[in-house]
Amino acid sequence: MQRRPLALVLDVLLMLLGALLGIATNYATSVEGEVPLPLRVLRAWSIPLVGLALLALACGQVWLRWLERRPLPAPPSWTAGQPPYPGLEAFGEADAAVFFGRERETAELVARLHPPVPARARRFVTVVGPSGSGKSSLVRAGLLPALTARRSRWHAGPVFTPGSDPVGALRQAVAEAGRARPLVLVVDQLEELLTLSGPGERTAFAAEVRELLRREPKVWLVGTLRSDFLTGLLEADLAELAHEPVLIGPLGRVALHEVVARPAAAAGASFEPGLVSRIVDDCGGGDALPLLAYALQELYARAGGAGSTLTHAHYREAGGVAGALVGQADRIHAALLGPGPREGADPVVEMLLRLVTVERDEPTRRRVPRDELGPAEREMADAFVAGRLLTSDAGTLGVAHEALLRQWRPLRLAVADRLDQLRRRAELERWAQEWEFAGRARAYLLTGERLQAARAWQAGAGAPLSGLAAEFVGASARCDGDARARTADAVAARVLENVEREPETAIGIAHAAVTEYAPTPAAVQALRSAVDASRLRAVHQDFDRPVTGAAWSPDGSRLAACSGDGRIRVWSGAGLESGAGAASETGPGAASGPSSEPEAGADGGSGSAAAPVEIPVPGDWPRAVAWSPDGTRLACVTRDARLTLWSTSTWRPLNTVSQPDMRGGGGGTGLSVVAFSPDGRLLVTGGAGPLRLWHTDTLTLAGTLVGHARMLWNAVWSPDGTLLAASGKDRRVRIWRVADGRVVRVLRHQDTVAALAWSPDGTRLASGSTDRTAVLWDPYTGENLRTLRSMDGINCLAWSPDGRRLAAGDQDRGARIWDLDAPDPQDAAAVWLAGHTDTLYAVAWSPDGARLATASRDRTVAVWDAGAPRAVLRGHTDSVWQTDWSPDGTRLASAAQDGTVRLWDPADGAPAGILRTGECGDLAWSPDGTRIAVGRRDGSAAVYGTDGTEHTALHGHREELSAVCWSPDGARIATASRDGSVRVWDAAGGRPPRVLSGHADWVTGAHWSPDGAWLATCGTDRTVIVWDAESGRSVATLRGHTDHVWKVAWSPDGTRLATGSRDRTLRVWEFPGAAGADPGAAAADPAAGPVVLSGHDERVQDLAWSPDGARLASVSRDRTVRLWDPAGGTAVSVLGVHADWANGLCWSPDGTRIATASRDRTVRLWTPAGADAGPLLRLAAARILHPPTREERRAYQLPPRP
Repeated sequence: MQRRPLALVLDVLLMLLGALLGIATNYATSVEGEVPLPLRVLRAWSIPLVGLALLALACGQVWLRWLERRPLPAPPSWTAGQPPYPGLEAFGEADAAVFFGRERETAELVARLHPPVPARARRFVTVVGPSGSGKSSLVRAGLLPALTARRSRWHAGPVFTPGSDPVGALRQAVAEAGRARPLVLVVDQLEELLTLSGPGERTAFAAEVRELLRREPKVWLVGTLRSDFLTGLLEADLAELAHEPVLIGPLGRVALHEVVARPAAAAGASFEPGLVSRIVDDCGGGDALPLLAYALQELYARAGGAGSTLTHAHYREAGGVAGALVGQADRIHAALLGPGPREGADPVVEMLLRLVTVERDEPTRRRVPRDELGPAEREMADAFVAGRLLTSDAGTLGVAHEALLRQWRPLRLAVADRLDQLRRRAELERWAQEWEFAGRARAYLLTGERLQAARAWQAGAGAPLSGLAAEFVGASARCDGDARARTADAVAARVLENVEREPETAIGIAHAAVTEYAPTPAAVQALRSAVDASRLRAVHQDFDRPVTGAAWSPDGSRLAACSGDGRIRVWSGAGLESGAGAASETGPGAASGPSSEPEAGADGGSGSAAAPVEIPVPGDWPRAVAWSPDGTRLACVTRDARLTLWSTSTWRPLNTVSQPDMRGGGGGTGLSVVAFSPDGRLLVTGGAGPLRLWHTDTLTLAGTLVGHARMLWNAVWSPDGTLLAASGKDRRVRIWRVADGRVVRVLRHQDTVAALAWSPDGTRLASGSTDRTAVLWDPYTGENLRTLRSMDGINCLAWSPDGRRLAAGDQDRGARIWDLDAPDPQDAAAVWLAGHTDTLYAVAWSPDGARLATASRDRTVAVWDAGAPRAVLRGHTDSVWQTDWSPDGTRLASAAQDGTVRLWDPADGAPAGILRTGECGDLAWSPDGTRIAVGRRDGSAAVYGTDGTEHTALHGHREELSAVCWSPDGARIATASRDGSVRVWDAAGGRPPRVLSGHADWVTGAHWSPDGAWLATCGTDRTVIVWDAESGRSVATLRGHTDHVWKVAWSPDGTRLATGSRDRTLRVWEFPGAAGADPGAAAADPAAGPVVLSGHDERVQDLAWSPDGARLASVSRDRTVRLWDPAGGTAVSVLGVHADWANGLCWSPDGTRIATASRDRTVRLWTPAGADAGPLLRLAAARILHPPTREERRAYQLPPRP
């Protein structure tokens, strides 16, 4: 009888017996009166009956256990001719007849599956042992055959490994096993839960196991696990899978003897005397069993198989226990590589490394799909498969046994050398599994340092990732790239909002957005706009201590600065302006071409392309530096009261004078003042003591000027050299007559007077004080001519060479330039130069007044463009409606509500003329560049010469003109009006105009096709009409906008038409064929629908094609200037932001710049960033005064550097 029916019968009998006894006992004890006869019998015989029942049950259980342990008839013997040694592969169920040496462990496992109390049994049994101990063989060839051979009729399900999808593998095994019960499932290589699966998959697998065992009480699971992974399994909260494991250790000598001898005997082979003992003696170490198995397989093959005798000679030929596997690997390796020397990485080892992973610094097997290998790699792998060192199963390849990883030297050394790479790959592949398990959720993708490390590893590693892991890293990179791009674009928007107010900060922020996050078109354009808006031209950060003085050479070719680090540095040439002469990178006024870009460190270090001359200064802490009027000598004074002169041709010191009495007293120490007289014959020094005059040729004392009671901070000569002014901590300015040394004037401040500057004409003396004022004095009368107020104390002053501007360096880390021609002193601070991070110690104008140098305690020297801003053209007094470039690109015209058309030189932003035209809303240059047509608000048009002469007046419209344009040949002028009509005029004025009627309302725009054959117009009736310019016939009407169409423009090749509307969109209409094709045909084609460009937040005011037709530019009432890719239908970037509505725009003829007109009364010039951001990045890096601070990053929403 089988166990299941017998156990059922015994359980039923026990239940009936218990119920009967319970009923009877209850009845017998509760019945009153006479008890019925059956119950009296039951009461009398109850104890004997219970004893008999228990005895019967015990006998039944013994009988059941005997039946369970009684084996079925023995399986058939080993088939002759079949090799009895499987080599590196595990023994399987079919190999049970030749599996020996593990009988005790097999019996223990069988007992675990037949516990004394089945209801309390743990039905997940784990076999734990070191690599190569035969765990898989024990379960497959020992346990499973032992179970299926029992009368209890166990069913063995498929053996499976967890792989990367352990839950799926378990479910598939259960499904393949069907409904047969009792069932045992084998989970081989449980360590794959740690090496190939992530935490999510592990947790899900454990839950799936619990649910399976709860749902199926007749299902058992047996797992195998390498002992070095046991701790990892416990740490991964999978202790339930390794509770009370079955531990297996190394085989003893007797068991090894059986492992060697008995399989051969079963196959009909025999060993030469002494060989078995020799083989057993040769076994040893952790890899004994796999090496022995492989050696026996080789030995059996060399002996000839069944019926043969395995000899000592065969054993030597096979290489013995230790050499069989290594010899086979060496032979395959040599055959694949061929003879001759090899250079570079070993391709065979590189292929094998793909089959290795690392867990806890231990190499282990890794299965790889064949299709992930290249053709050459597959050929190598096939050779190792044929040599039984690799296995190929279900389209995957793997190492037959991990002994190969440890025993074959080339692979062992490569694994040791690449251990970190293999560990990182294993980590990446686990993360990839987690991502896959989570449905590829974005939250599981790599970010930050993890992603950077993964990409760096992927780029440099010699061990390729699996397909899933590579996809995971790629998806992470794309997601991170998208996030970085969004961050860069958001920062770019903030930069454009603030670029006019703080361009120097904007450069650093935009540069960081591009280099740290993403070089998106918007971010690159923001950087371009910041560079254009900034006056900064060079940054020098060569100093180790504060920069205390700076001075230009008289010819402006060199700039000298001294620092507390004990050196003077002198720059010349390219060092005076980073990007000097570089077209596309210095702003709208420069010539084109990146070839003239200076090279600069990307970290914003030294901004100059030319290294400075470095001059060591005798003494301690240089404080001031000065050039002689002829530029042949340079003077410097120090804190320890030394004065030194150098030759500027050789930079050798000419003379040095030490003044020990100036090293203390007067509230300060040393010298702080040095200045040459205008004729160069005298030199003044001062500091902690009186002013001293020196003969410059000999450095002998020429005189002493006494008067100040405390430390002197500055001294300046009058332009004629007759007067000398000095100031210091005593709050006074004293003016001496040099001839007799008398003080002729004393001027007072309320705090330390740190700065003095004499105007170039000698009529004014400027003094700057820590009382936050700069006072302009009449030095001859002492009259206060003007008081200029600063936000903080003033440390230094300098007059511009023309005397119209005064530069001041403040303690609030900035320099301001006062325009002294401004009528209101409080409005005179026209320019503010910010970016330094500490107090300014010196400001110095170049002799031509074009540049200003600043020196700061922050250890930097900066060179600024002190001229009028070239990118902002100011002069109009009311809203500017339109602007247009002359055909040769040398002039720019703008039309404004103030009744003027102004002409500008776009190279330097200088005004070039004014035309008094009356209020006009549009203008256009004639194709020959000699005339300008304007459309007036009174409904008339006029043609002017560039000298302001009105050549032709065109009258006929009843209401204001909204558009005026010349035909390409210059013979006709088209005008569009609010009266709903379009008129085409003879530019010479000889014929009446042709009137084009078709719009139902205001006609807002008009534009000629490049060949002059068509005229496109648009209006508030939401339509675009294309006219035959010759006949005046309407040939096409384009509809699609949902609000007023405001502007229309043909592409340069005449195949596309762009329109801008109050519906906030631009539309690009395609016209097949070259210019001159019938637009009506395209308009009738449903497939010719427009490309819609969205992004503006208010109505589109104007639009224009780039000269090459590759880009569109548009302006809007949302104040922005935007660039578009009409072919791709996407926004490129925001070019800039006006302070008010942006009304009109035009491209320069060479396509390098865009001019825009705005209601903020300005015309602005923008430089679209080029496709190659490299030159711009180098230029910007050379103009960064300091890296963005944490506060600046926060203000611009720029996260910390990733």
